[in-house]
Amino acid sequence: MLARAVETEIGSVRVPVARAADLILLKLYAGGHQDKWDIEQLLTGPDRERLVAAVDHEVDALPADSRRLWARIRGGAGRA
Repeated sequence: MLARAVETEIGSVRVPVARAADLILLKLYAGGHQDKWDIEQLLTGPDRERLVAAVDHEVDALPADSRRLWARIRGGAGRA
């Protein structure tokens, strides 16, 4: 995840910033109600399909609870 981070300058300091897909993976691992809501919000943007594909590619490395949460969120992602 750190290797995929985008280096961003904040003030005079350069810091690694997680990509949106990696942020989703971190939030799936945490698994709280706020994390679920945050993921749903990230998936409402124009990059939803790309994010879903990126998370699908990495999600098997997460614990079973995280994978189940992703399945529930993914099943509802983008639905009216």
